[in-house]
Amino acid sequence: MTDYEKVHTARRDLEKLRADLAARLPLEDDQKPDLLKLHDRVSKAINALSA
Repeated sequence: MTDYEKVHTARRDLEKLRADLAARLPLEDDQKPDLLKLHDRVSKAINALSA
């Protein structure tokens, strides 16, 4: 597997994680602050891999 493929795989996995976090936000009010922080960090990681 090339480095490009590894980055692409990591980005795809992070996008799945971000979608999961976004889906859980309206459901878990007690964990909402933590989920928002995680969502933000995952979004930043995706942006870093996209640059």
